Amino acid sequence: MNLANILELQAIKRGNNTAVIYEDNHYDYHNINQLANEYSYTLESLGVEKGDRVSIWLPNGLDFIGAFYGILKLGALVVPMNMLFRETEISHMLSNAEVKVLITTSAVRPILTNVIDSIPSLENVIFVDHQQSVELESNKYRWYYSIKKSGSLSYPAVDVSPDHGAAILYTSGTTGLPKGVVLSHYNLYTNAEFYADHIQLTENHFGCIVTPLSHLLVLMAGLNLIFLKGGKFYLFERFQTETVAKKIKKYQINFFIGVPAMYYSFLNLPQTDEYDLSCLDICITSGAQMPLEIRKQFEERFSTFTIQAYGQTETSPVISVDRFDKGRKFESVGYPMNHLEIQIVDQDGNRVLNGEIGEITVKGHCVMSGYWKNEIATKSTIKDGWLHTGDIGYVDEEGFLFLKDRKKELIIVGGYNVYPVEVENVIYEHPAVLEAAVIGIPDERLGEVPKAFIAIKKGHDLTEKEIIDFCFSKLARYKVIRHVQFIEEIPKTPTGKLMKRKLQELYVSNQN
Repeated sequence: MNLANILELQAIKRGNNTAVIYEDNHYDYHNINQLANEYSYTLESLGVEKGDRVSIWLPNGLDFIGAFYGILKLGALVVPMNMLFRETEISHMLSNAEVKVLITTSAVRPILTNVIDSIPSLENVIFVDHQQSVELESNKYRWYYSIKKSGSLSYPAVDVSPDHGAAILYTSGTTGLPKGVVLSHYNLYTNAEFYADHIQLTENHFGCIVTPLSHLLVLMAGLNLIFLKGGKFYLFERFQTETVAKKIKKYQINFFIGVPAMYYSFLNLPQTDEYDLSCLDICITSGAQMPLEIRKQFEERFSTFTIQAYGQTETSPVISVDRFDKGRKFESVGYPMNHLEIQIVDQDGNRVLNGEIGEITVKGHCVMSGYWKNEIATKSTIKDGWLHTGDIGYVDEEGFLFLKDRKKELIIVGGYNVYPVEVENVIYEHPAVLEAAVIGIPDERLGEVPKAFIAIKKGHDLTEKEIIDFCFSKLARYKVIRHVQFIEEIPKTPTGKLMKRKLQELYVSNQN
């Protein structure tokens, strides 16, 4: 099998049907499959083979879609990277995954030039810009439109075993270094198939993709999900509330995928006809649990139906979802998908009774094969076939899953996961910082944002703006601290461990 078969099949069945609308231009399934074929041939001419890793570091656009399926057709593994990533993140990911070719835009050349010599596996960097006349400063750099293999090319996807890796997606971890989650063709195909069935998605659904395609939820519950059913979607490069709302109204889009902050933004639009979103039939919310009141207000105002989903990268990603065949409970995160099992276990790994709180563990076709080149982390996460999510919750008597607490110290900023230790490691690189600790604090629009508590070395000066700018030069924008509080010393336990709970109490006391 090959995940790219879903595109090839639609190119045969619905070749002339619109698959993607981008910048108001329509592209049918034949166009998209042809674009993928061109990428396959071009990458093959650069020596990319089955099992190689190829990274996509692009904003939303047709090139991302073409490159994604073109890489899969070769049997190579896709390594998507968010355009918000900066030097520290991309250097680690490209090196760790031993990426052979990077597909990106020349806008990131200043960042790449600083790290390219430290990534020996990286043989070629392809820029998709139409700027062939611009001189490139590295012999590894290529302009895509100078080397592209075009014409009426056919490149059938190579057949790979179901457990063959399709993608490596990086997720931050408690060590501070992002871990590469290896997901197979079967992982991604099966999760999309069951997800589509549970929410009753059909070829008549017209989707709307507004978040980065580099995010697994959008790749699976947007791109693959809609192509699997033969539907279509409007692709935006970024989310802009007014623009997106007007396009939804104009095109009568009926399927939306977004994080809670986007729904909050829609609710703040004027109640006029140009922002009438009542055409929406299904609205997926994920990345964080949507506040109950916001969810109810959205459904009431736009006469639509919201669906809460829960999952993580390691589970391809959806674990539970509000299913039409099961009804829904607003306080829950849905009902488990049919192709997986859920157990709630205590601290000793023993299964607890329904209604009792414990760690959520998952087993089934959606579970990753492991972390790339990290056997220790894999064994500590998957035990006897059960993936330990680190999330705390319970299952009620009817089988609905409820989430009570998240992974230790995890901050969710507008749907993106941020681990404090990764931000703290960057803060410590500043020569004026003696100690630092990062916590998540409430934010009305984004849900949470990172706040840093910093102790400064004697004889040094440091301002809030200086340390925020310093972090921004090294981290994705959503990971950057938004608030700073300078203190004399970070509270610690007798063994020297930072007491984040004390910092949370300090933050709360300052609000009163």
